[in-house]
Amino acid sequence: MDKTFNLRHNRKTVFYGLIVVWLVSVNLWLYGYKSVGFAASEASIYDHEYGTPTTISAQPSSVNVDVFHDTTIKNMAQAVGIKDTRSIDAHSSVYDSLLAKHQLSDILTNLDFTERCDLYFKNLFGQNRNWFVNPSEDLPLDHRHEFDYESFKHNVYDGMKEKYAEGSHKKVDDVDYNDKKVAKAVESLVKAEYKQFWDKTMGIEQKMVDYLSHLRIFNKCYITNDNKYIMDKANKLLTKEATKIDHSKFQADSAEKLINHKSFGSCSELESRIYKWISFSYPIYERWTGDIFLTPPNMRDFVKYPEVFKPTTPKFNELTDDVTKSTLTGNKPCFFNNFKNKLNGKGIVLSIKDSHVDDTVKLIHLLRALNNHYPIQIVFYDSINDESKIKIVNAARKKMIDLPASFNKVAKNFPPGYFNFQDGGLPKQEVWFVNTYNAIHNNYKDKFRGFANKFLATLFNSFEEVMLIDADTVLVQNPSYYFNLKNYVSKGAYFFKDRTAPEFRPTGDTKFFEKITPSILDNLMFDIPIISQKTLGLEFFQGMGHFMESGLVLINRNLHFNSVLTMVQLNFFNPVTTRVYGDKEIFWLGFATTGDEDYHFNKFFAASVGALTPQQDRLNGDGTEKKSQEVCSAHPGHINGEDGKTLIWFNSGFKFCGQSDVVKYEDEVKKQEHLKFLKDAQSMREYYEGPIVLKNAIIPPFKNKLETWAENIIEEPRQGWHMEKGYCNSYLWCAYSSIGGLTNDGGDTTQTGQVFDFDKDSIDLFKYYGDVWVGNE
Repeated sequence: MDKTFNLRHNRKTVFYGLIVVWLVSVNLWLYGYKSVGFAASEASIYDHEYGTPTTISAQPSSVNVDVFHDTTIKNMAQAVGIKDTRSIDAHSSVYDSLLAKHQLSDILTNLDFTERCDLYFKNLFGQNRNWFVNPSEDLPLDHRHEFDYESFKHNVYDGMKEKYAEGSHKKVDDVDYNDKKVAKAVESLVKAEYKQFWDKTMGIEQKMVDYLSHLRIFNKCYITNDNKYIMDKANKLLTKEATKIDHSKFQADSAEKLINHKSFGSCSELESRIYKWISFSYPIYERWTGDIFLTPPNMRDFVKYPEVFKPTTPKFNELTDDVTKSTLTGNKPCFFNNFKNKLNGKGIVLSIKDSHVDDTVKLIHLLRALNNHYPIQIVFYDSINDESKIKIVNAARKKMIDLPASFNKVAKNFPPGYFNFQDGGLPKQEVWFVNTYNAIHNNYKDKFRGFANKFLATLFNSFEEVMLIDADTVLVQNPSYYFNLKNYVSKGAYFFKDRTAPEFRPTGDTKFFEKITPSILDNLMFDIPIISQKTLGLEFFQGMGHFMESGLVLINRNLHFNSVLTMVQLNFFNPVTTRVYGDKEIFWLGFATTGDEDYHFNKFFAASVGALTPQQDRLNGDGTEKKSQEVCSAHPGHINGEDGKTLIWFNSGFKFCGQSDVVKYEDEVKKQEHLKFLKDAQSMREYYEGPIVLKNAIIPPFKNKLETWAENIIEEPRQGWHMEKGYCNSYLWCAYSSIGGLTNDGGDTTQTGQVFDFDKDSIDLFKYYGDVWVGNE
């Protein structure tokens, strides 16, 4: 009896001892997550995981390269001048299998660029003969706002209580959850659930890392390998590696030798796996005359203006004669390489559907008033109807001889020949329609609805240099002005910032986007740069919810074709699209995830443009005027960051209120909180439907996401932007030149923004352009 008891006692001791050890291990594991320094509301499972990249790989391999802690790799990177300020390095799982067989130094000192490319894809085939980048793969993003353990626990705790009760064959209300043993058991269930969530998330993110690595390496190797500017930089890195890294011998292994290059008759074997959604047919290009072209047209046959064909930065356009052929592409160029090399000239591109046609007509009228010489391509998916096409062609080609009276004040600003009565008045426009439906594989046509159409427009227009605009974008400078912006000339890509509205993203978002950018191995192997503080220092990476405004985008595709291709791919994946709104951020993220930092963001965030609210309409409770100034407008506008004063474009059309058709005027006019000079519904309607009066702009102050609210006791605004839900169908935003002031404790929270006053010539020009846009006489 005693022996039996002791045996059972010993078994229990061992059993409970193992449980204690397991619980201690789990708690130490969780402590690692929570000990890294983010506040609980923003912390993420990434905090620990990204600090320990050795655990990132979601696919088993014979070696898992710990780049952050591999002294040899770090020394190689330093030797060739690679600097890394990132908090994480996540690499393609192909490198794990590749470096299990070869020393990195063997590759870097023996293989030329094309040989490295072929080696990567041979190893990818070796990993999985059926590999492809799947645009339809279900990659869910769970618990986006509960990545830290405590938030996750709060979200699932009731469910785990139910799970415990079910396992104990009890009702939830019959369980004493205050009991320490019960509480520990429920906690263990939460931790197990969290571990499962973590592993699933890491697996999905590794899949994203793999997909994007395959994409950017393929593009660099086989699509833009004929661009002299790009390849000269790559060859400089290869030369450094040959001289700075100890030489050794490279020997292909038996599996790599088994990849029979004779089976690769063309590039399509690789390209169709990267771009599964492509049909390998060109879009259909239709001129305003009805003439049809099945390949990108040569615009020199249709446009006479030399500025359309003068490269902004000639060095970006030069092709190299020394392109090393690859046996994996059958020594032939790829579809996208051929397409890229057919692009020509500069032009304006819109992505529209039938519901956008009225705004498009107004925009084309405005382009005529702006003396535009660049061809315009209307890109659409599937079709726009014939009626819409007729309206657009008429706007571009019919006589436009009845100018508004406001032209008389600004006629002196335009060159001779601006208005030619015999040739139809204002300059006629060269308009094309581009139908992308035929270019998309039948299995993936549903991937390009809604916002995604803008990426098709960015990719499939026929211009080397592109100004992509929305139908409701309002230009207030001649289009040449934008192509000549100094930072566009030097970088080949110019973007604009959104409002600094106080909407923010969880820390896990920015860690994810950092993770899917190029790795150190991408840089060493293929000269695909890792991102620097130029990108990591953007306010997006500090947590801003909305960073880029995509109503006007300038891209030189000779230099940035790979980034454009990446934009399209990013649009397929839920872990990306769930973290951004619409298309806006994907434009510049396409650059970042390609390692392409040759872009420029306009210096200023978006402004509220319109007219200052009279100070007497904004009195404090004691009748005194406020220190701050206010502009209330439905139009975010953009001030040129290079001269610090010029309004260059704004969004949401030229009407004061683009929602004027749905406004309840009788209700709005009674509010008398804003627009107090409007005393009746009819005057409000006329004001809303007329062109906005442009005299001033305000860019509110913005320090960082932690200081967007400036409490004060002197009745000054507490934040820089405020949406006025009672006006213009909730599209009216008020911006303030300063926020904050004296506080209860004697402090001062004042922050100061910028006020811009437009000169008389500009105001008169804006009046003319507005009259043309709305159709005033």
